[in-house]
Amino acid sequence: MAVVLESLKDDVFTITLNRPDRKNAMDFDLLKGLYGAMKNAAREKAPFVVIRGSGGAFCSGGDIMAFKEAQDAEALIDAEAAVLHESIKMIRNIPAIVIAVIEGVAVGAGIGLALACDLSIATKKTIMNMGYRRIGLTPDGGGSIFLPRLVGAKLFNEMYFFSRNITMDEARQLGLVNVVCDDGEVEAKLGELIGTLKALPMETVGNFKDLVNRSLFFGLESHLDRERQYVADFASKPLFKQRLDEFFRKK
Repeated sequence: MAVVLESLKDDVFTITLNRPDRKNAMDFDLLKGLYGAMKNAAREKAPFVVIRGSGGAFCSGGDIMAFKEAQDAEALIDAEAAVLHESIKMIRNIPAIVIAVIEGVAVGAGIGLALACDLSIATKKTIMNMGYRRIGLTPDGGGSIFLPRLVGAKLFNEMYFFSRNITMDEARQLGLVNVVCDDGEVEAKLGELIGTLKALPMETVGNFKDLVNRSLFFGLESHLDRERQYVADFASKPLFKQRLDEFFRKK
């Protein structure tokens, strides 16, 4: 079974994370598939890219079971962060409107992936959670640049330190998502959103995104490098394995 699905229809390139049994947790194969799909979307010059998950979940973040079982967690997390960050940079730089469809959960790197997108639709029962501190890691996937610049330092600190759930009512108020709807309305709302966007000129999108990147997400590449360095460094410490053991015992 392919862990990332791709389709192109009516100028919309859809990328579906497809590990439903793991709530689309990011392992190395899924991250490679995501990056490859983003490159394919760029090659097709699709004006719209939709990123979503299968099985009623967007993405539960890194596959912590794989971290627990890895002989060398540092090398695994470093490699995964590297390819994830290439996808994040592509999302920000591709001259297409990238839309996240967020259902169920967006945890850890799943938040970074969602926030990297230009627009997002979420279902009412979806939960976001930074998650990293629960297993003793710092954020990756751009989470520590996108979220604080959107909500401010104090609220970001609260979200990381307490690892609390963010409801979609709060996410909408904070500007983390654009549309919140019932589960059964997702496809209609997505079609409506894309239909409205298609009615407008598309030639400015690449330059517009460049302006947004320069004004709001300046320093993204070097920040992603620092995120990768820190998350891999913490994964190398025996305490990380201890935190994982404690996490799984609580479950």
